[in-house]
Amino acid sequence: MWCFSLLLSLLMVHPFTSPEYGVKVERDVAYATVQGYWTHAPVGDKKAIAGLLFHAGKTEPVTLEMDIYLPEGDGSEARPLLLMMHGGSFIFGHKQEHGQVGWCEYFASLGYVAASIDYRLGFHVGNRKESRLAEDHACEDARAALQYLLGRMDLRIDPDCVFVAGTSAGAMTALALAYGGESGNGSGEEHPYRIRAIANLWGAVHDLSVLENASVPILSFQSTTDPIVPYEKGYPFRKLGSLGGVVMDYMYGTHAIHEKALSLGIRSEHHPCAESRHALHLDDNFEYTPRFTEIRDAMVAFFSSEMGE
Repeated sequence: MWCFSLLLSLLMVHPFTSPEYGVKVERDVAYATVQGYWTHAPVGDKKAIAGLLFHAGKTEPVTLEMDIYLPEGDGSEARPLLLMMHGGSFIFGHKQEHGQVGWCEYFASLGYVAASIDYRLGFHVGNRKESRLAEDHACEDARAALQYLLGRMDLRIDPDCVFVAGTSAGAMTALALAYGGESGNGSGEEHPYRIRAIANLWGAVHDLSVLENASVPILSFQSTTDPIVPYEKGYPFRKLGSLGGVVMDYMYGTHAIHEKALSLGIRSEHHPCAESRHALHLDDNFEYTPRFTEIRDAMVAFFSSEMGE
């Protein structure tokens, strides 16, 4: 009896940590229509590059879509939610990026509802005000995605158990989503929610003082020699030097975020990585590296420890 009670208590403290379910996917679910340039583009897409350099600042109505990953056969009335956002410098990327798909599938097998979203992309290179606007739009779209998901009663999402994760630009969006408001949640909106924790995967912020807005735990991974996003602080695209400032504003990377979070008493777990690459979870052929599983398992443990707090 004592062993059974101990096992039960451990399961209650660390829920949603073992794959138990099959996964079904609702693809291309429209969640909002907004004004924008484009919503997805493969890395190096010529049309996107041309838009960066030559567009006249005209936007048009675009439909934002998401893929929703669900635990098949799960009867829980209160499921945690994982919202995933791809990277791509607010220029490239899409919701079916290999890493996002793998993480979403795994979290759905644990009993989460997981959603990978497309969001507005594109800005005119050379206009940092417009690049910041692109970041703001991404955060607005992520909020709209949360509102849509929480409005879907059939998904049975626990609004008090929302987790957000992103790579690169998606991580910047996750940080803005958690720390841009009064307390990292959606209180006062139609569907209030609480962001329990975020996974900041090689992301950044432009101002460390935003961490004073909330107290949302942060799990971070980044290469100490990341060639795209500064590990400590600086302009992006290290090889360009100060010319990186033509594309985006000065920013603070995961190490600076970690140190600031600790100084504010925010739970922060930081994993500095030695390999000199930006996207740690994928190799040059867009296949999983060992970091993919390491990051996945760290996310599972970190998020689980925040449940029930």
